[in-house]
Amino acid sequence: MNDQNRIAVIGAGSWGTALVKLLSANSPKVGWWVRKPATIEHIRKYGHNPDYISAAQFDAQRLAMDSDIHAVVKNADVLVIAVPSAFLKGALDQLDPAELKGKTIFSAVKGIVPETNQIVGEYLFQYWGVEVKDFGVICGPCHAEEVAMERLSYLTIACQVNDTAKMMSAALNGRFLKTTLSDDIYGTEYGAILKNVIAVCAGISVGLGY
Repeated sequence: MNDQNRIAVIGAGSWGTALVKLLSANSPKVGWWVRKPATIEHIRKYGHNPDYISAAQFDAQRLAMDSDIHAVVKNADVLVIAVPSAFLKGALDQLDPAELKGKTIFSAVKGIVPETNQIVGEYLFQYWGVEVKDFGVICGPCHAEEVAMERLSYLTIACQVNDTAKMMSAALNGRFLKTTLSDDIYGTEYGAILKNVIAVCAGISVGLGY
C-alpha cells in the first residue's frame, strides 16, 4: 500500500455520500459508483447528491463517477463498500470475483448479509476469494449526516495490516473527523452490529421503567 492508491466508493446512499465527501477532501480524485445516471448528472451540475444528504457540497472535479460498476472497480486499487447490507449481494453479483483480485477492500457496511447470515468480511472471504490481508473495516459512533455536515466525529479503521489501516486513516482524517486504528476486523464488525441491538434493548428497558 502507498499514498498514491486510487480509492473508489461503491454506493451512493447516505453513508457512501458522507465517505466520498471525506475522501475527496484529501484526494485529488475519488472513484464513485452511483447507480443512477441522472444522479451523476445532477452532482456534476449542482455539486450535491439529490437523493441523500443534499446539503453536503462536493467539488465535482474531484469525483470520477460512473454508473458502470465494472469501470469503477477496474480503475481503483482500494474499494470502500458502502452499500446497505440488504443490497450488498445484489450489487456485488454484477461483478466477477476476478475483478476484485489484488484489490484492497474496506467494508463500511453495518449489518449482516441476509442471504448467508454472515458479516461482510466472512462473506467476502468465503464467496469472493478476498484475502484477509486485503480486507478492512470502517465504522464508528457517528451518523452519515453528521459526518457529511462536518460535525466532530470519530471512526475506527480495522485491518490486520497496519500500513493499510494507516493509509485509509490518512485518506479519511480531517479537521472534524479523527480515526482510531485496530487489527480486530471481526470484533469491529460484530461490535458495529451489536451496539444497535443493545441500544434498542436499553431504550425499551428505560421506557418500561426497568
